Amino acid sequence: MLLFLLACSDPVETPPATTTGASAAAAAPGPGPKVLTVALNWYPEPEFGGFYEAALAGTYAAAGLKVEILPGGPGAPVLELLASGRADVAISGADDLLIRRARGLDAVAVLPGFQDTPVGLMTHTASGITRFLDVKGSPDARARVAIEAGSPFQQYLWGKFGWEGKVEPVPTTGSIGPFAADPTLIQQAFITSEPCVAEGQGLAITFLPGREAGWNPYASLAVVRGADKDAAWVKAFHDASLAGWEGYQADPTRANTEIGRLNPNLPMDRMGCIVARQKPFVEGTDGIGAMTAARWEETAAALRSVGQPVDATGAWIDLGG
Repeated sequence: MLLFLLACSDPVETPPATTTGASAAAAAPGPGPKVLTVALNWYPEPEFGGFYEAALAGTYAAAGLKVEILPGGPGAPVLELLASGRADVAISGADDLLIRRARGLDAVAVLPGFQDTPVGLMTHTASGITRFLDVKGSPDARARVAIEAGSPFQQYLWGKFGWEGKVEPVPTTGSIGPFAADPTLIQQAFITSEPCVAEGQGLAITFLPGREAGWNPYASLAVVRGADKDAAWVKAFHDASLAGWEGYQADPTRANTEIGRLNPNLPMDRMGCIVARQKPFVEGTDGIGAMTAARWEETAAALRSVGQPVDATGAWIDLGG
């Protein structure tokens, strides 16, 4: 994995001199900027747009931070990197954090990039399935869903809607090839990925957001070690990242150009689709960056319903948002 030092890289648009990491350090007497490593749980994509925007706009530098963004990928061990001290901030999901905290991880959430979870199910529009309740099957004619079998999300759906023995979970690699070839197949999807790929191939699809099933963990969630939660840099990182997300929602051009450079496998036209689809998921109903005790407890309750002994108490801190 490559380490991209965004605060020190050439920005796509040249910001005012006072906003660059170098000029901020030169102008401020005393110690240099606080260096932070932020570990992403996936490749550079718009779902992390606010963090890239905060780096490129000089917002982190102006807050006295030099932020290094470490791209991830499938199975990226971001919470392990956090626990071992090889990352100062991990970008994860609220469900993953609660499960790991129940196993002894001392870490807390400080800022969600996504108010609503990007995970859900993707169906062929022609199937007429527009709600989770429309997914029906029987022992003789089971519906098929390509999904990460055994995951908390899969277990939650099967338990809530009584799909056991009626809906068959089939393995998925994330490719939409089987979905494209089978008009009856339903597929687990992220609003930031498969729907735009499918539409790019001319498929008419319907996305069923996980939140409509009662599954709604915060996502693109910035997590820090419990020992650091009261450190001044955590508040500075929160505020700068929040400003980055607000800036990205207003105009994603600069960050998307950099994301495209870092991830050349992601075409710019697909990025435009992703940004449009993810926008309401970033904002939610509580506003960009907000977290509530009720939402954390909702996620904890959903996990407990599938046998995960989690507790939301102390899993997050309110730094404003």
